[in-house]
Amino acid sequence: MGELIMPQREFAITIAPDGTVTVHIQGYKGKSCLEALKLFEQIVGPVQSRRETSEFYEPDEPVRYRIDQRH
Repeated sequence: MGELIMPQREFAITIAPDGTVTVHIQGYKGKSCLEALKLFEQIVGPVQSRRETSEFYEPDEPVRYRIDQRH
């Protein structure tokens, strides 16, 4: 039986002194990163600007999310 290898996903979040939030998303192929970005928009608000990396222009990959909410 083959082993399922999950791609590594990384999020670098920087909050500037003026409150500006910068999110750098890595490890997503194609436009699937936009789905991940939607999660951050729900938390910090709408995107003011966006800059795509070379991964954005690669073929899309399916993405599934599991969000656990703990109190």
